[in-house]
Amino acid sequence: MKKAIDWDAIRYRGDTEGVRELHDVYRVEHYLQTYEQGQRQLDQNIRDKFLANSIRLSEQISPRIFAIYRGVCENLGLDIGAEIFCTPSSEVNAAAILDTQEATDHCLIGVTSAALEKLEDAEIASILGHELGHFLFKNHRLNALINEAKDNPAVTVLPPLGESLFLRWRKKAEISADRVGLLACGDFASAARGLLKATFGLSDRNINLNIDGLLAQIDEAKGSRELMNASFESHPLLPIRLKALELFSRSENAATNGYVPVSRDRLSADALEDAVDNLMRLTARYPDTPISQTVMRTVALGGVLVLAADGDISEYETKIMIEILHRYFTDEPEKEIVVDTHQLREQLDIALKKVNELGGHDDKVFIVSRLADIALADGALMSEEGAIVLEIAERLGLPARTVHSVFVGAAETVGFRVDVKLNRVADELRRSLRVGCGLAPVERSTPR
Repeated sequence: MKKAIDWDAIRYRGDTEGVRELHDVYRVEHYLQTYEQGQRQLDQNIRDKFLANSIRLSEQISPRIFAIYRGVCENLGLDIGAEIFCTPSSEVNAAAILDTQEATDHCLIGVTSAALEKLEDAEIASILGHELGHFLFKNHRLNALINEAKDNPAVTVLPPLGESLFLRWRKKAEISADRVGLLACGDFASAARGLLKATFGLSDRNINLNIDGLLAQIDEAKGSRELMNASFESHPLLPIRLKALELFSRSENAATNGYVPVSRDRLSADALEDAVDNLMRLTARYPDTPISQTVMRTVALGGVLVLAADGDISEYETKIMIEILHRYFTDEPEKEIVVDTHQLREQLDIALKKVNELGGHDDKVFIVSRLADIALADGALMSEEGAIVLEIAERLGLPARTVHSVFVGAAETVGFRVDVKLNRVADELRRSLRVGCGLAPVERSTPR
């Protein structure tokens, strides 16, 4: 009897951590449950579309695809019935949908006509395994967070930092599903070719599988804007996925779960995940040139000085600084913030010197503009905050009149973000209501 697969050992560590963070930080479970209450009707609609626009492949009509599916289930130790459809398309692709209309585990599988015609059996098995992997790890549940409103440009229903977390997690989920695809077909070369054909539509005569050669593209792209932009796509760059899969094929994780590695030098579980973590960092959104990195550090360092200038660091202005770093620079702004005053001054000196060496006028105005945004965030422009911005501008060689025009422009563009009077009235009302309702009083928390 085939040994049961340890799915925790198969799932990419970063995928697991991403799901946990989305649930712990953004408390998405209740929203997901609410979304799923209406899912049954949606599933029926999908099946109806398959019936209307596709050919249902019975075992008599296409014994090949049923034999492939049975082999996938056997390799993965699954017992899931399936209804398989051939969808007309020139693209190589497949999709698996768990049919919630059925009382038992049942799957709707769509395989494109191009996949059936162009892929070998093992390649189809890897693609089917990949799709089933998403359901094994329940990755599809989090797709409920994707925003479907046409008039809203946001990708998800989450706030900006949550959306970045979701987009990073979604790429990590593909790494997990790729691993299931490998176990489903039992052959790394077939799984890799399946990914290449599905992505580019290439045939065997145009593929010479060289993973290290493909990965060399990443080294060449590290300094380019295209790699940063790719971080917003739902899937990692293909060379990264292929290299991550090749690492998994040489791991103890794969070997102890039914895959027979070619190499005798097996990676431990920790070594595997550390190596894949390093690959995934290549897709992180982060400034891609020395000057843009220095501009980011200058805004982060100078921003902390502006926050502390008036001796009262409000929650709102702190959020504004984090949002600025996130919007313009990085998915993880918290890693760029220095709180030790001595270190902060030393690092700011270094950063300002480098900006003067590498940067131009626009870089310097950008820095001062973002610091002005932070200074205005608490609903007032205090003299201490203005003095910090003026000092940094002077060290960057910008005249005072430029700083003054930047402040005016920031006020006209984003305004004084906090309504101090509104906060004061709301604070007093909240305190009165708590007393009237017999609740314990709380300390003031809003800017005064």
